[in-house]
Amino acid sequence: MKIKHFPLYFLLVLFSSSLLAQKSEKRMSYERLKALKINFIIEQVDLNTEEESFVWSAFEKHESDVRKQYHKKMRKLRHTKFKDTEDLNESQAAVALDSIYYLRTLKEELDQAFLKTLKTKLTAKQVLEIHIAEEQFHRKMVHRSRERKNIP
Repeated sequence: MKIKHFPLYFLLVLFSSSLLAQKSEKRMSYERLKALKINFIIEQVDLNTEEESFVWSAFEKHESDVRKQYHKKMRKLRHTKFKDTEDLNESQAAVALDSIYYLRTLKEELDQAFLKTLKTKLTAKQVLEIHIAEEQFHRKMVHRSRERKNIP
């Protein structure tokens, strides 16, 4: 009797494992998103192979700097200060706002340094095209995200 049910159990395990695999693929990894972004930018801007490799390496450095100096600190700030805003007094809220302002200024400085780095080997027009392509990529990703969540 148990042997008769073996194919049924096998199909059940196979089906459930495929459902679990689909669920894990729903969220895109950071590395894949970064590669898609760089490829989108390079497709939009007319660059030769040397310029492409320069943009790729500069972008990698910029992303790692922003991730280390801005995103991790901002995430830590969100988890420590923003969780219980009702428990914060006025001076603690002022310190949190100053931290946010400082981190945003730091991110802006990192972005400006990235653009200056690009301008060392690329023309101003190419740097502007890269900036525009990056903004288009962000808009495209937000639009896709809204489509998946059915947000107008």
